[in-house]
Amino acid sequence: MQKFINDLIIVGLTENEAKTYILLLEKPLTATKIAQLIGVNRSNVYGIISSLAQKGFVRKMNAAVRTIMPINPKIAFDTSKTDLQMRIKLMDKLAEELFPYFEADNQQDNKELIKILHTKSVIMDTLEKLELDAENEVLAFSKPPYIMNVDKLDDLNIVQKESAKKGVIYKAVHEIEPDNLQNFIKRMYYFESMGEEVRVAHHLPMKMFIFDRKIAVFTLENNLNNFSNFTFTSFEHTDVAITFTQIFQQYWDKAMLLDEFIKQTNKE
Repeated sequence: MQKFINDLIIVGLTENEAKTYILLLEKPLTATKIAQLIGVNRSNVYGIISSLAQKGFVRKMNAAVRTIMPINPKIAFDTSKTDLQMRIKLMDKLAEELFPYFEADNQQDNKELIKILHTKSVIMDTLEKLELDAENEVLAFSKPPYIMNVDKLDDLNIVQKESAKKGVIYKAVHEIEPDNLQNFIKRMYYFESMGEEVRVAHHLPMKMFIFDRKIAVFTLENNLNNFSNFTFTSFEHTDVAITFTQIFQQYWDKAMLLDEFIKQTNKE
């Protein structure tokens, strides 16, 4: 079964989601039983189940005992395939739109236009500088792996605090972390306390930041367990930034308000 778990992780499930789906394929289970079998708190199981339901892998049956049923594997992957097809279309679109800049005569100018950010320190320094330089708005997609220590929140995001004091608007969609809901919600409350407009979603296509609709910093890499393994691309061009802003708006419109998500979680 471990092979199937590893393969399910590759196609987009978390480890606990994969374990849960494999268990449910053998027989329907309650949330309590799932928690016992995969070794997590019962409160975290509800987040795992909600995420699996959103991705099309399970459905709830028998409300009295809250039995969870698996979706036929031949059907379950349709939602993931649709999401993958959307990401492929996005990558194809970006390839077409970015290629002219690669071929342009002013190669030296383009070297300044496009920057590849490899190490964690360079990524963080670049993002902090862009936040300080922002004049109007910062939009973001945030998704695991998260590096924020919830026990030291008061010492974090000093740059964002200073930027927000200048009147810069912060709006972010955060990908729900079903295996760690308590800390996830704590982080969301912290961002709200700084004046950020927070919404949450079960899945986001990338990590992304857009500054004043002029600069886009993003990565399309997936299934990495360590922040330091990510490679970000910084693209300073209004047309490209506006394209990413349109993508942001689509996910923002569909995302849940934090209070709505918490109420839904408490009900489950």
